[in-house]
Amino acid sequence: MQGDSINSQPPIRRIGRARRVPLERSILSAVLAGSTLGLCGVIVFIAIAGASSPAPDERPTAIVVTVTPSPIVPTATAQPEATASPTPEGLYIGGYARVQGTEGDSLRLRADPGLQTTTLKTVAEGTLFEVLEGPGDADGILWWRLRDLNDGAEGWAAQQFLVQSGPP
Repeated sequence: MQGDSINSQPPIRRIGRARRVPLERSILSAVLAGSTLGLCGVIVFIAIAGASSPAPDERPTAIVVTVTPSPIVPTATAQPEATASPTPEGLYIGGYARVQGTEGDSLRLRADPGLQTTTLKTVAEGTLFEVLEGPGDADGILWWRLRDLNDGAEGWAAQQFLVQSGPP
């Protein structure tokens, strides 16, 4: 019992040899690196400040820019005269076509492009049309959708019997 009352402290454990981290070396490296960077910064600052500052006896030269507006004088320019624009060769949408080359026969105005489509009406040589659409290709023939200026009838006609014409 005596041993219990005397020894009330926890038993002492011995720790083996602890590894030392080279803390002093790390701190020394950091201080040297920081000093080197700081010294470089000071050198650059001095170089920039010294290059941009004038010598003590020199004064900076002021540059004065004077802008004098010139008066705007309108000049007469010749307006181009309207000239007749050349008409595209051949048939075109929005142009005009006249029936020609039927050798006295009538031209068939058809419902759709093609030789086998329904004939809407026949028209005589010299009839004037407005070109609405085309060309379309059917049965080896180019076709144009036309509007008869006499009665407003519309249909398709074979290009081989049409020639370009001026407006009415």
